[in-house]
Amino acid sequence: MRKTFLKIILLQFTLLYSDTTIVAFDAVHQFFGSLGNNRTVIDTIQFPDSNAGYSNITMHLNLECPTGGCDPWDRKAKISVQHLNEWFEIGRYITPYGVECGWDIDMTDYRSLLEGEVSLRSYIDTWVQPGWLVTIEFEFISGTPEHPFTILRNVWNYDYVVYGDTTNPVNISTVTEYIPGDAQDAYLRLITTGHGQGNTDNAAEFSYKLHDIFMNGELTYVHNFWRDDCEYNECSPQNGSWQYDRAGFCPGDKVPPQDFSILDYSLAGDTLKLDYILEDYFNECSPNNPSCVDGITCSLCNYNNSGHTEPYYFIGSHLIFHTESWHSNADAYFVITGQDSSTGALEIYLENYVPVYGMQFSLSLEELEGVDLA
Repeated sequence: MRKTFLKIILLQFTLLYSDTTIVAFDAVHQFFGSLGNNRTVIDTIQFPDSNAGYSNITMHLNLECPTGGCDPWDRKAKISVQHLNEWFEIGRYITPYGVECGWDIDMTDYRSLLEGEVSLRSYIDTWVQPGWLVTIEFEFISGTPEHPFTILRNVWNYDYVVYGDTTNPVNISTVTEYIPGDAQDAYLRLITTGHGQGNTDNAAEFSYKLHDIFMNGELTYVHNFWRDDCEYNECSPQNGSWQYDRAGFCPGDKVPPQDFSILDYSLAGDTLKLDYILEDYFNECSPNNPSCVDGITCSLCNYNNSGHTEPYYFIGSHLIFHTESWHSNADAYFVITGQDSSTGALEIYLENYVPVYGMQFSLSLEELEGVDLA
């Protein structure tokens, strides 16, 4: 009887966490033109209430051509989810030159963001009417996860960092975060792509630059994000110059993130200060450079939205922690654990915060009446 009972329990668990595919977007038309601006699409998606029984999660992304054909140009695009009133970029890609393609992106590290009702956002930087038909599916594979507890924190997220213009200097902020005390591993996940052409060194799309990652004031990594394999892209042939190597991307391909280990340079339970320093660069071919002369120092000084466009970087990043126990993704998280019966003082457990003087927050004690704080 006991064996039968155990078999039933195991069968129920297997059925509860059987492989699941969720269709988030089904051939959604993203475009820009006389019919409107649908470059950004946001929808609420119902994910499993718990994904504790799923070992792997994969996002399947597919682009198809609408009536009239696909957008003929390569466009930057990203997919994000909203969590605790923040948007987290979970995937980036560059559309192909006018042909259909699709990619698979590993979502397993984002499991804590993909539970319950979630706002999903798809963005394509298209400026034409045909645009794309976008299908996004999430495949959940049943099994025991290697890292059941995963924390994510946004770090640097800039859609447009102008490069090489002294009138608009780079200002990437220093970020300080707390490493959970039970972190088993921790890393900075970083995606940088360069855009713009016709500038000095043909920056930033076709310019090979190396940027520096500092942890706690020390240079720890050199970020080499150059793609030298575009001619081998499986999404081929395309209609444009897809074979040329680029800064961080290839047309018609997903943009792979790079992970940089943290625990080699900082300990669990400590705070971590992060800086991202771009390689020195000055764009001689800028309308903001008074020394630029058309046809002499540069072919063209003014930007023209075609062969000469402003150089900039598209930067996204977050911290990922694998921990021994559950933690909130919030920047600061506290739980009321008790109350002193004689003074009424509350006992509070506080984590995920960077200790600073003068920290303030408010509590409504009226809402605590009748609540068991034990």
